[in-house]
Amino acid sequence: MMLNIFVHPRYVPVRTAVAAFSCWMALLGAMSYGIQPSPSPGVAPADTMRVSLATGEVLTTMLPETVGETTVERYRLVEGPPFSGVARRSLVWPAANADPGTYNLVLVPATESPTDTLVVQVQVDTNG
Repeated sequence: MMLNIFVHPRYVPVRTAVAAFSCWMALLGAMSYGIQPSPSPGVAPADTMRVSLATGEVLTTMLPETVGETTVERYRLVEGPPFSGVARRSLVWPAANADPGTYNLVLVPATESPTDTLVVQVQVDTNG
């Protein structure tokens, strides 16, 4: 018999899981991983979010409910810097050791055959 954690009475609510994940990612962000900015930050696809933050901050943001013509319940991270992650529509990235510059995080809807792409362009500055 397999245990289904989604109906288990001790199942952790999504908000609690995202908060715990954010704290865990912030602790991991203190590690040095030498990530470099994207080489061409000027060109952005149609479905693009732009976010700014300072080096050392943790990016936590809600992703849009739709991308292109698709309604999205949860996203899947296709490309992103180390320690970046997504839970449903919440994106987390601790930019502790990131060099100043623009970083592209590429996400798709978590469906069997995603057709739309969302790019989150993160501008990391020393001053925020």
